[in-house]
Formats: sequence, structure tokens, C-alpha cells
Amino acid sequence: MVLIKKTYLRSPAKINLFLRVIKKMSNSYHEIQSLVSHINLYDEISIHETNSRKTIVKFRGAFAKFTSDKNNSILSTITLLKKLCKNIRYKNFVVTVKKNIPVGSGLGGGTSNAVTIFQYLMKKFDLKIDKKNINKVYQLIGADSKIFNNSNSKFVSGNGDIIQDCKSKIKLNLLLIFPNQPNFTRNVYQNNKKFSKKLNINYLKKIINKNIFSIFDFANNDLIDAAIKLNPAINKLMTYLQSQNICDFIQMSGSGSCCFAVFKSKKILLKCQKLVKTKYRSYWTAVAKTIT
Repeated sequence: MVLIKKTYLRSPAKINLFLRVIKKMSNSYHEIQSLVSHINLYDEISIHETNSRKTIVKFRGAFAKFTSDKNNSILSTITLLKKLCKNIRYKNFVVTVKKNIPVGSGLGGGTSNAVTIFQYLMKKFDLKIDKKNINKVYQLIGADSKIFNNSNSKFVSGNGDIIQDCKSKIKLNLLLIFPNQPNFTRNVYQNNKKFSKKLNINYLKKIINKNIFSIFDFANNDLIDAAIKLNPAINKLMTYLQSQNICDFIQMSGSGSCCFAVFKSKKILLKCQKLVKTKYRSYWTAVAKTIT
């Protein structure tokens, strides 16, 4: 019997504390501005080499039903890396992902999975790839994939491809709520009709350094209206949360459909989770915190 040595990895989720859509670009992408933080919600990944003639990606867990074993960012990333790097060209892998992060939620699970595998293979096999091809891999995964390069919070601009580390330590207690109806990012952006002016990053940095809760005075998500049009459950959920008058801040992450509420008090957070579970029994909820 041959023992298979597996490597176990964790792939974090993210939240958008705000997301402003500046304009629609000529290449059909959108110029955005956002502040992103990682949170302590993870997909669990195992990977090992196989003698099989092809790489296999398998999804397990509560949200596996929304994924595809044959068409996913992990498989695409490995396929491209094999073309770029001779020392893994003829290697194949079995990758198993336990999906704890809801799919179609705006929490970045799929992107995070692919970046985690990319970084692992780069380190494991000491892959020599020039900057141009590294960027090619990131572009394949997604324009904003570099937000998962490290655990720092990040200011995101351009079409998601301009990333700047936020040096401030953002510490927030969060209640995540997913209405079990996924959103598709492309559809949300295509339906978006709301645009905002750019915020001054240096001004934002000063505010965050002084008091992170001050940023919520003008932290909007321009995609909410488009997301609600496609998924009315979001509006009902956010309206309910606001009516309880116990959340310090309520927001939708990215293009949705996951919403989150911020609390200074852990006790009130747990109270709110109980209220949501009573009102919306089928909805997924999780207590989390930022990990910057």
C-alpha cells in the first residue's frame, strides 16, 4: 500500500467594507474603488500528486452544489502553470476543496481558492516565472485576485487590478448572513446604474487610523441596487437588520449576496444572529472577524 502525502491549506474569505463604482470602462470592465479585509472564514483544501493522466478537482461541503468539478478557477490555474513551467508540465494533482465559504456570496471564495493553490505550487516546486507571466496567472484567476497575496487589508482601484496595502489594523466583529441565493458578479455589474466619485485614499487612511468606525459614515456599496433587482431577498434581509436597531453597520459584500453586520459588542452580535436564525431559518449565518 502506497501512502499518499497530502498537503492541507486554508483559503480565506474577504469582505468589502465599501465598494464604489466610478465608471464603466471602454473594455466593458468597471472602474471601482474598495476597501477589502480578509476574515477568519476559510475553505479547507487538500492537494497531492497523482499518477492519473489528468488533474482532478473535487468540491465537498455545504456549498459544493454551486460549483463545477470540470470548470473552475483552480483547474484553469493549474493548467496554465503547467504550460508555463517545465518542471510541473507532466505532473497532475488531486485537489479537494471543502467549501465553507458560500458560493456567489461576494466573499471571494473561488478566487481565494485559486490564489492559494497558485502560491502553494510556486513555493513547493520553486517555479521560476517572470513578472509578465505571473500577472497572466492573476488575470486568469480574476482582476482583483492579488487581494489574496497576503492578509493585509487593501485599497482596491482600477478594474480591481490596482492593489495598495492598508497598513492599519482593522479589527471588526462580524455577523455574516447568506440568503442561500447566489449572485453572479457579471450580471450584477451589467445591471448597475449607480456611480460615485473617487474618495481620497490619504484621507481614508487618516480616518481608519483614528477610528475605523468613522469610515462607515460614508462607506457605501454602489452595487446594492443592481444586486437587489436580481435578488430581492437581499433587500428584505437588510431592511430587517436595520429595523432591529442593534447593528453598528450593515453592508453587502462585493456583488453579494452575502450581507454582513458589524458590532462593537460580541453579546449583541450573538443576539442578532439568534434573531436572524429565528426569522430566516434557512439562511446561513456565521460569526467572524477581520484578520488583518
